[in-house]
Amino acid sequence: MSTRDSYSPEELQALLRRALSRRQFLGRTALAAGGLTLGSAMLGACARKEAAPAAVKTVRISNWPLYIDTKTTTEFAAATGITAEYTEDINDNNEFFAKIEEPLKRKQSIDRDIVVLTDWMAARMIRLGYCAPIDDSKFPNKANLVDSLRNVSFDPGRKFSVPWLSGMTGLGYNPKKTGRELTSINDIFDPKFKGQVTMLTEMRDTLGLVMLGQGKDPTSCTLDDAKAACAKIKKARESGHIRKFTGNDYAADLSTGNITVAIAWSGDIQGLAADNPDLRWIAPNEGAMLYSDNMMIPSTSDRVDLASTWMNWCYDPAHSAQIVAASPYLSAVKGAGEELAKIAPDLAKSSLVNPPDDLRARLHVFRALDDAEDQEFNRAFQDAIGA
Repeated sequence: MSTRDSYSPEELQALLRRALSRRQFLGRTALAAGGLTLGSAMLGACARKEAAPAAVKTVRISNWPLYIDTKTTTEFAAATGITAEYTEDINDNNEFFAKIEEPLKRKQSIDRDIVVLTDWMAARMIRLGYCAPIDDSKFPNKANLVDSLRNVSFDPGRKFSVPWLSGMTGLGYNPKKTGRELTSINDIFDPKFKGQVTMLTEMRDTLGLVMLGQGKDPTSCTLDDAKAACAKIKKARESGHIRKFTGNDYAADLSTGNITVAIAWSGDIQGLAADNPDLRWIAPNEGAMLYSDNMMIPSTSDRVDLASTWMNWCYDPAHSAQIVAASPYLSAVKGAGEELAKIAPDLAKSSLVNPPDDLRARLHVFRALDDAEDQEFNRAFQDAIGA
């Protein structure tokens, strides 16, 4: 178990801003402009599959940038004798999948033993058979997975995936601008806020919240539910109530007061609040959306045991807390909150990083959509937002 001193207020603010800067950098669902770098064997179309020698003690990991602390990989190696070849080469789900799809389809190595992808892309990976099953006997700390994420529609029983870190989607606002506290997702449609509202271009986050406001559960929603939510969004857009649909660029407008209320990611508001403490993020009474970036073992990995050892290490509560302290999102590991309080007590007090059980109980993961459904949902949503 690693130890470190508590963070100073200055260090804490820097960490909180890091959550915001990472989200701004990535652009999760739109195609990123930057390139993606993978191993040379993969870039060479993975013409061969190399068997790892028995003596190999390296686990190869692809993850998003700014998503880990500086000590975990070295401490893992010292404790286990396994080197973590940790690469921050996932800048966008679609772009990364485009790089690995063809070799996985051909059952060829991608030179990776763990990849970390967002829920909807994890669902696609699992549906296409591109993930190796998790051997629970080699991953005893899987028992530490929080109850609310043990069963998701795209991976019941978590046979192929476990969350790396998670984030929440709810409402961001400044009470000084709204003139009152907000409690419901439907508050975003208050005529008082006409022209001062933004929603996200991320379909699952925006549709999920609006459906919750209509009494529908996004974990089991139908196309008709989605169309009803889209109709409400389209009406609000055409009336001028919604100013625009955004990615992370809502953050600056919300911070400066150019908009009043936004469908917002918790990590953004956590970061912005370091400079503007008046900002609030809430999970509406009807609930909020939860997204996770998930660890999965590619079906062509020849180092499954090493990958399981990495997963097991990261699911130790103290190790997970150390990761969260440097990348302040939600841990999916039971006991990580208590461990976080030991090393970053101020950060641990934030419900946006260490949510209480009653908040976790109101979080919803958008249900898995097959390819045909995804097209139908997206078609309705794009029409609603005027894209």
